[in-house]
Amino acid sequence: MLSLRSLFVFSLFLMLLAPAIALAAQTGDCVGMVRDENGAPVASAQIKFESSAGQSFRTETDGAGRFTLRHLPAGDYSIAAGKPGFFLLTIPNFALHPGPNDLALTLNHVQELHEKILVTASENQIDPLDTAQRSTLTGPNIRDIPTPNSHVLQQSLIALPEVVQDNYNNLHVAGARSGETEFFLDGFEIGDTLNGALTARFNVDAARAANVQAGRVGAGYAHSGASILSLETPEGDDRWRFGATNPLPGINVREGVHLGNWYPRFTFSGPIRRGRLWFADAVSLQHTFAVVKEQPAGANTAEGWAGDNLLRLQYNLSPRHILHATFLYNRAHSENLGLDALNPLSTTVTADQRRGFAALQDQFRLRDTLFELGIAGDNGTLDYTPQGAQPFVLLLDRTGGNYFQLLHQRGRRLQAVGTVTAASRHWLGTHQLSAGFNVTGVRYSQSAQRGEIQALRADGTLVRQTTFAGQANPALSNTQAGVFAQDLWTISKHFVLQTGLRGDWDRFTGSAMAGPRVSGNFLPFSDARSKLSLGWGIYNAPLNLAQIAQVLDQQQLDSFYDPTGTLVVLGPVASRFVLSPSGLQQPRFTISSAGWQQQIASGTLLDFELLARNGYHGFAFADQQPAQPGGIFLLQDHRKDRYRSATVSVRHVFSENANLFAAYTRSRARSNEVLSPALGSIFYAPQQSGPVAWDAPNRFLAWGQTPTHIWAVELSGFFEYRTGFPFSAVNLQQQLVGTPNSLRFPAYASLNLAIERKFAFRGYLWAVRVESVDILGRQNPDTVINNVDAPTFGTFAGGQDRAFTLRLRFVGRK
Repeated sequence: MLSLRSLFVFSLFLMLLAPAIALAAQTGDCVGMVRDENGAPVASAQIKFESSAGQSFRTETDGAGRFTLRHLPAGDYSIAAGKPGFFLLTIPNFALHPGPNDLALTLNHVQELHEKILVTASENQIDPLDTAQRSTLTGPNIRDIPTPNSHVLQQSLIALPEVVQDNYNNLHVAGARSGETEFFLDGFEIGDTLNGALTARFNVDAARAANVQAGRVGAGYAHSGASILSLETPEGDDRWRFGATNPLPGINVREGVHLGNWYPRFTFSGPIRRGRLWFADAVSLQHTFAVVKEQPAGANTAEGWAGDNLLRLQYNLSPRHILHATFLYNRAHSENLGLDALNPLSTTVTADQRRGFAALQDQFRLRDTLFELGIAGDNGTLDYTPQGAQPFVLLLDRTGGNYFQLLHQRGRRLQAVGTVTAASRHWLGTHQLSAGFNVTGVRYSQSAQRGEIQALRADGTLVRQTTFAGQANPALSNTQAGVFAQDLWTISKHFVLQTGLRGDWDRFTGSAMAGPRVSGNFLPFSDARSKLSLGWGIYNAPLNLAQIAQVLDQQQLDSFYDPTGTLVVLGPVASRFVLSPSGLQQPRFTISSAGWQQQIASGTLLDFELLARNGYHGFAFADQQPAQPGGIFLLQDHRKDRYRSATVSVRHVFSENANLFAAYTRSRARSNEVLSPALGSIFYAPQQSGPVAWDAPNRFLAWGQTPTHIWAVELSGFFEYRTGFPFSAVNLQQQLVGTPNSLRFPAYASLNLAIERKFAFRGYLWAVRVESVDILGRQNPDTVINNVDAPTFGTFAGGQDRAFTLRLRFVGRK
């Protein structure tokens, strides 16, 4: 009886299991790998399988370039694989067999092909697994959007809605200070070792992509601070390529006949050993010649030379083991640097800059785990030499004499990074686990010779005299180290959650800091045409060693004179910068963000982002005796910066080489400690709150390009409007009047248009481009007379005049 019962139960079990067995026999799993043309894994590539019955199945590659699709009905499929910056790969017929299936895909980076650039289909699609608040410019965008100076990479980046350039040509990402963004070149920190700003130069034609992350930044970034800006460059492939831009110099006939602005650029890449070893070399030169119309003839020109070379190498030791190397060298020399409407030739300096950067990355896979190890070294120097040794004179509406400071600065950085990306794990969904470490050592040194500063009344009598005393050769070093772990959890096709935790230590502050970060996506519909993203995190801010080193520098001595300018009524009084005896805490940010992406039809992507960033423990010098001149300026960690923004953007792709992008940002960037006292520019006033000097509450941006039927030319344009930047007012004694940054420049508006035509000559393809800068002819001033005692107080000057430029580019063999 027992055996019959067992037989019955077993038969019933087989009856219940049979449909599942039959279903398993009719389904298959596809495990694949996506690599680029040189065999390097491609992360975050979107994969779409579409059956002959019209069913769609989507996934995305992990950090090691792998993807998995499970339980797909066996049969014939068409496959599409893509990622921004790569050509779209399509496979019209792929037979998926029952059981396991293996698939290897190769994506090729976008390269210029004769008359057109193909726009990848994935460029305007929503990425379900990407939780970051991200904006991207591809190489063709960087090169061809007619920004005010598209020959210089930094100035092309203002085509990103998060990036603004202030009146001193410093970049600010998402309202942050220049040194509070972590800049990367091919995975390594490249921010200036002196102040953290983006000063490195390389051939704009070698920029493959520029990527900004302002919110929901992953735990793998060590000193992300307020935001991330990553630059990517190519490494060559098995095809020989050569490009040249602006090989012929221009002539400037203003103030005589001169070599004009000239930006010759050359790129050369190809195989050293086909299939194993490739190189890409990009060289550029820059000659700039500027005429300041507000200065007298014969003393109104500034000239500069700069050159750079970027060499990239990739060596595939095996399909699982790849070495990458980067070498960058910068050299620049500028005559009459600082010449503008208010600063004559005698007050300018001669500037020399050198910088060398080298990096090596080892990328290898053991089983299904990807390991990445890298080291990099960075060394740079900067020299400022005045035109003479006369006192630097501060007049009511301009300056005079010679600049007061001869300066030599040097910065060095060594960095080591490592990351482990494990194979996807399946438990209540799919988990992508990664972990890593970073170690960075930086050193800053300076030597200076400072002369005298005189502030004069309108009648030429002396109001204030400034000199300096003590040693002027500060040196400072710091070490930073950190570890992180992160999990990207795909709970279902509707929910993605990324959690991470960083631990960082800083030798200067002597503090350890935990940085939790969490972000997630919700896709309400099954077609992945809508995405809601939320995120919050704590981010470690990088330190500005140049600011801190002032505590090791000279004292400033000020004497104040009677109305005759002959008798000292006060002074000399000493001002010195001092480090807080109680120590300083590590500066940090908390960043909260929310975003909604909506794909409309097939070619339009709408994006809406909210960002709230709060800074804590920021460093700033505070006057301990603000009621009287002189005293102690104590370095404290009381500064709190606040940034709020709402950005709506839309991108529409009309065709393969016609697209339009527009964005509007409403923002507010403020600080509770706006003043930044430094030797030679000290305000004897308490720290005060106000907008930061690059605050632009309203900014509208639009750019695009399209072919035309008129002589087959391509039309492109760039338009920017923003609120004018704030500035402060001072008085006769060069002291602050009113609240800081309480006044503003006029609103900025600029429209640039360009037409380009490609043509064949002697079997090669060329492109000639004519560009009009500031076609509206607006003044857009960048200097102002801010002395309230000057009769011309509030007069604006400077800015970009309407100009026309010509670009000749060698594209390649037709």
